[in-house]
Amino acid sequence: MVVLLPLYIQKYIIKILCRYIDKNNKSIDYVGGDYRGNESQIKRLMLTLALVSQDWFKTLSNNLTVSVDFNYTNLNHNKNNNNNNNNKNDIDLKYSIIKKENLKTLKLHFDHQGSFFYIKDISIYEKDKKQSPKDNDIFDDDKSDEKIIELDIVNKELEKLSKLKTTIPSTLSLLENQKQQQQQQTIIFKNLILRNISSSNETEDTDILQSLYRCEATDGNIHLLELDLNPIFTFKSLNKIKKHVKKVFTLKINSCFDNELIIESFKQYKNSIAQLFIIKYTSQQDKMQLFPILAGIIPFNNNNNEENKKYNEKINYLENIEFLKIFSMEVSLKDLELILNYSKKVSQLNPSNSMEVNEEFNKIGLLKEALKNNKTLKSLEFFHECYASQILLCKQSPSKTFIERFSSLISSSTSMESFGTGINCPQLIERILEQNKTITDFSVSIVEVNGRPDMIQPYQSLIDKNKQHLNSLKLVKFVFNYETENFNPVILLDYKK
Repeated sequence: MVVLLPLYIQKYIIKILCRYIDKNNKSIDYVGGDYRGNESQIKRLMLTLALVSQDWFKTLSNNLTVSVDFNYTNLNHNKNNNNNNNNKNDIDLKYSIIKKENLKTLKLHFDHQGSFFYIKDISIYEKDKKQSPKDNDIFDDDKSDEKIIELDIVNKELEKLSKLKTTIPSTLSLLENQKQQQQQQTIIFKNLILRNISSSNETEDTDILQSLYRCEATDGNIHLLELDLNPIFTFKSLNKIKKHVKKVFTLKINSCFDNELIIESFKQYKNSIAQLFIIKYTSQQDKMQLFPILAGIIPFNNNNNEENKKYNEKINYLENIEFLKIFSMEVSLKDLELILNYSKKVSQLNPSNSMEVNEEFNKIGLLKEALKNNKTLKSLEFFHECYASQILLCKQSPSKTFIERFSSLISSSTSMESFGTGINCPQLIERILEQNKTITDFSVSIVEVNGRPDMIQPYQSLIDKNKQHLNSLKLVKFVFNYETENFNPVILLDYKK
């Protein structure tokens, strides 16, 4: 016997799901997951709920407040003024799940290389998903499924949204309500989220921000995916960004030589920065101070700064970081210990490292304790990076002593679920599996100039032996492409339970 819930309970459940959908549609990136895949799942959820019944459709439509890429309208019809197209557009709007009059937030995708806004066809993404790696990068690289939205169309829609108002409910008399109606009306649309404007170019990206239609959402309420602190990014650039941008999700320290600019960027967007990328951070002497400064252990001191007092505060800028990735920069065990102790929310940590595999392991005790005490770390990718060839490379085969020490270190984590390494050593993974049952996903990225025929077999034997506890194991080999002069990844083994 089928028991139907009362309609008011059904509507209550739909409203809860609407909050969940809005939260996901506001996501500017998906830490530790597949951004486009998550977007696709949310679209399917919306469509499934809307098709159940007319009551479900109305409840869903009345309570969703976030639009992605103007999905409340057919932008093709905006260019036409004939009656047939206008009528068709009216019908589309009537049956649109997202209602323009309810919108509080709009999220748009921008191609930072082509300098245009676009809509990505998720159905094509799903079709090609098996052939593509998971979309966990900062930018979307595949342009074949993009539909361009011209800037003038974006601005026309922003203008329309900015003029939509709602009246605040009041207990005043009808006459008093009429007198105060203007004061009680408020603009609904207040937030604009922009994905893929990276601010990497001092003029182009700030020009895009300044070219948007001026309204409450674009005048200091923009949420930006990334702030790229590179050698050409200056305080002038930052000041332009600050005028328009309220929150920044990712901070990239990209060969930046201005410590004052780094600290000022953190001070401005500390509460919203969830991802931190560090690339080729200046000199070795400066590098030794970077993590203590970001953790608030020592104050930043710039002798050339006349207003030095404002930088003497000891602020932990790492406390809200969830994802930290370091490229082309040596990271010591002491650095890792500090990061784990001061990044209380970090779930993914990807440090590069060029030290010899047996170096510094007399300092392993404190790092081991930090790993044990950190309760948020889910994924650690500990690759060895060779700067000269810009590839992942371990120079020597690890000794038995190293395998024991390193496996003991990794196994000390009580929260980690995924581990990646550039060390071609099945014995290392086997020892981790023996000591820690929570780490069940492994990846190995190696470079073999003359690939050994037995490269896959040891890992296959490892899988066969540990299928009870092993969820996944991926073995990737980097092969040099002489035409592009780059190393391309080739998947040799991809086991999933």
